[in-house]
Amino acid sequence: MVGNSNEEKKTSNKYDFKRSFYFEAEKSAKNKRITFILGARKCGKTVCMKQLAASLPNAVYVDMKADFDTDEQRRKFTNRILDDIRNDKEATYLIDEATYMALPDKEICKIAGAFSDVINKNTKIVFTGSPSNALEFWGHIACGGNAAFIRTGFLSYPEWLAYRGTTEVSEKTYLDFLLNVRDFYDCFKNTKEYLQGCLDETVISNRKAVEYIVGNSVDELDAEMLLDVLYASLVNLHNHTKYETFANANQFAEMLATGGHYKHFKAMSAFDCKTAMQFLSNCGLTTLTYVSDELAADPYIASTFLQETNEWYRNPQLFARFNLTINYPMFHIDLIENVLKDKMVTELPRDLLGSIVECHVRSLLPTNGCFEYRDSKGVEIDYVSIGGRAIEISVSDKRMRNVNLDILPDDYKKILLTKSMTEEVNGVKRIPYYQFIYDNSTGKELLPEKSIETSRKRNH
Repeated sequence: MVGNSNEEKKTSNKYDFKRSFYFEAEKSAKNKRITFILGARKCGKTVCMKQLAASLPNAVYVDMKADFDTDEQRRKFTNRILDDIRNDKEATYLIDEATYMALPDKEICKIAGAFSDVINKNTKIVFTGSPSNALEFWGHIACGGNAAFIRTGFLSYPEWLAYRGTTEVSEKTYLDFLLNVRDFYDCFKNTKEYLQGCLDETVISNRKAVEYIVGNSVDELDAEMLLDVLYASLVNLHNHTKYETFANANQFAEMLATGGHYKHFKAMSAFDCKTAMQFLSNCGLTTLTYVSDELAADPYIASTFLQETNEWYRNPQLFARFNLTINYPMFHIDLIENVLKDKMVTELPRDLLGSIVECHVRSLLPTNGCFEYRDSKGVEIDYVSIGGRAIEISVSDKRMRNVNLDILPDDYKKILLTKSMTEEVNGVKRIPYYQFIYDNSTGKELLPEKSIETSRKRNH
């Protein structure tokens, strides 16, 4: 029976660990008429909804994809919600897979409009589903500023510590996070299967919506093309470092550079490459950083690049001006293991670790108003913002890397990530990379602060 909250409560008993965004969603579900939970596909939104169903009074959970056989049944359920809104019924509707509603954009508008027609203090609606960019687009059109939008992603490093039951912020626990975080996601098989699911759900949302979703075109894409772009980023775009410099032990560089995906990427048209890059960004899986040889670069060019209306992507050289990085280490590790085949990753060479850390750090930093500096002489600064912040990303304790930061004005806030050094010298603050990732990630509130402080002192 659809919406049987007792059954959902039994189902949700196996989900004991509550993520950071759960508590934000719970608060919003109690106080806001409409809440949207947004995030990458299979990152944990459904688990959160089932946990909410178990904790909120008068909660009704429904999966719009699985609980109905026809769109007519879905429309009838939407009408039930509309009646309850008009009657000010005390209920919280948790609508999962909202993009599978009969006409999702129009029905979300109907629900939002129903609240404006009556005085209602007791009926609450929570939407979630994939793709989130479509759901967010519809939500803003329907609700304007009268809804809460809660964003999440895959498990963060602090959340992993809480899940593991430890408060130790160190390289040891960070490596444990990198190599084992996939165990948290039982449904994750491999990156290709995941990308195919993203494409399938985007096709469904495009077909069901009445209004066109800007930037959601997937007509010419397939999962192999998306993998081509991701593997190419491993070869060329991670800090512009050749894998040959650190992968001799297992011939990883040769296997990667000569693999079919990299060859296919080099044969891709500029248009297909741009479309694939845009889709990966829309899915929340990658970050695009503009690369400039001028410190006065226009930092907003990356967002302009993703607009469908621009024609710059027709120039293949443009792709040399962007650093595409993978946001979540679990995908990065999966791609590496796929190259190695039966040689599973049990430890990471230092330079390979540095590449993954660069990707992870970039995913945690603002993307607007920033760029990567790289001149013809090989001088690089990994992250420069117009707000006066500069970061060099490293996983070693070599002091020479702060030399590049000297070309910036003295009033810049300069940070050098290291393996273990914690000091400030000549205006450059050194921070262990795992500490920086911890400090800039969500989920720290799940750990006792006093224990964390003790852990920091012990490790430094």
